[in-house]
Amino acid sequence: MKALTAFKNFSTSTQQGWFSTSLVLLRVVIGVQFLMAGIVKVNDWSAAGNLETATGPLASWFQGMEGSIVVDQLNIWGLTFIGVALILGLLVRPASFFGAVLMILYYLAHFEQNIESGFIEYHIIYALIFILFLAGGIGHVFGLDGIISRHFRRKKFIVKMLFG
Repeated sequence: MKALTAFKNFSTSTQQGWFSTSLVLLRVVIGVQFLMAGIVKVNDWSAAGNLETATGPLASWFQGMEGSIVVDQLNIWGLTFIGVALILGLLVRPASFFGAVLMILYYLAHFEQNIESGFIEYHIIYALIFILFLAGGIGHVFGLDGIISRHFRRKKFIVKMLFG
């Protein structure tokens, strides 16, 4: 008799319709949240206030980026494009990778404040959700990743990394 893998156990015990719908809703809601956070910052916003008050082991590195227009623009457009990608289900894997990186950077920038109530707080939870999106093919469920990837006969590494 074949042993069931952890994923096979999970797959057979999951209400697949509910699970897929829940993941899509989670993807879209987080996408809207990131899109709105990016749009709000487009007009006259700077990360300088957040960076100058950085704490923890990497505080001097974050404080050194204070006032950088490149950092400001990467933050603004990163949030915006991550949001659009999640909403459309397009390039979900790269968006999720950069979303996880961004959440870890936010967590580390104010490390001392973030660990006051314990090491787990919302930046870590968002990073883990992005890792879930990165590992799974959530862009294929009501998303453009599935439509686009079907047009490739041979899925090379880059296509798999971009579209799942």
